[in-house]
Amino acid sequence: MQTIYLAGPEVFLPNALEVLADAKKLCEKFGFDALTPFDGAVTDQVKLAKANQIFKENILLIQRSDIIIANCNPFRGACVDDGTAFEIGYAYGKGKRVFGYLKDNRSLPEIVMSNISTNKHDSGYAIDQDGYLLNEDFGNSINLMLEFSILDSGGSLVLGNLETVLKLIQTLG
Repeated sequence: MQTIYLAGPEVFLPNALEVLADAKKLCEKFGFDALTPFDGAVTDQVKLAKANQIFKENILLIQRSDIIIANCNPFRGACVDDGTAFEIGYAYGKGKRVFGYLKDNRSLPEIVMSNISTNKHDSGYAIDQDGYLLNEDFGNSINLMLEFSILDSGGSLVLGNLETVLKLIQTLG
């Protein structure tokens, strides 16, 4: 049985344990064993020591997994959760197959402009309030480093949800 690591900002939901337990059951229904960031052995450390322990445990969980499935929907703004982004990159670097899902596959500039305030700029691109241009306009829906990590790993970035990805993986064999 292949093992899947579920990456995403769900850990920040008030009902995170329930949501991730349901996600694990869904993976089992498709014949996969699933791990979540909550499956690490985190003790009663405090502050940075606890954060470091969570980091190290999540690394171990990714290393134990065959496949990573990442929720690539915007989180607290217009882009993929930064922890999830790290997990995608780390998994790619370890030669893991990575899949991602999102509910909006418009171009990244369109997604950004629908989530944060932007203005017109002389360059022809929109500019955000921090002075950064929305010039990553190649047709990708998430940061190109993430999207191509997913694609180059042998995975896919799909429009849908976890179940959509599980169905795809099942068809790929």
